[in-house]
Order: sequence, then C-alpha cells, then structure tokens
Amino acid sequence: MHRFLPIFIFLAACADTSVPQDVATTSEDAPVDLAFCKGEPFAETVGQPVSTIQADLPERSRVLGPDDIATQDYRIDRLNVYVDGAGVIQRLTCG
Repeated sequence: MHRFLPIFIFLAACADTSVPQDVATTSEDAPVDLAFCKGEPFAETVGQPVSTIQADLPERSRVLGPDDIATQDYRIDRLNVYVDGAGVIQRLTCG
C-alpha cells in the first residue's frame, strides 16, 4: 500500500479544484425563510433601528451587535437580529 502513496499524491495534485458556476453560490444569494422562527413580520425592518421592533420580537429571539458574543448552538425556532454599532438592523436569520 505504501508504494502507491506517491501515485495518489500526484493524482491529487493534478485534480481539478475549480467549482462549477451553478454550485458557486453564497448564502447571501439564497432567500432567508423566517417562518421557522416567527420572524416573517420583521422581514421588512432591515435598515431600521432595532428599538422600533424590540418589544414585539418573539420570545426566543436575540439581538446581536458587531462585537457581541453568542453561543454557537443552532435553534431553528430562535430569531437572530443582527445590528450594526448604531443599532440599525442589518439582517435576520433563524438559528
């Protein structure tokens, strides 16, 4: 088995590593489905101050600033509201 190792290394180095155009999409291109975390009513609030909707946010939601620390557990029923330093909503996600 060890005598074939140089051949495998050579074949791996010659492999095509380019990503096809139809696969090379980012998560920003995909629409966010906020139905799981009850965030649909807030979808149009991006660009507005978070203070305008903070009292109406679902029970399991969190507002995250640019330097805030957050747990990495994934909860599909939690609404994440990302704000900039001025408190303006930048994006909404579930998780």
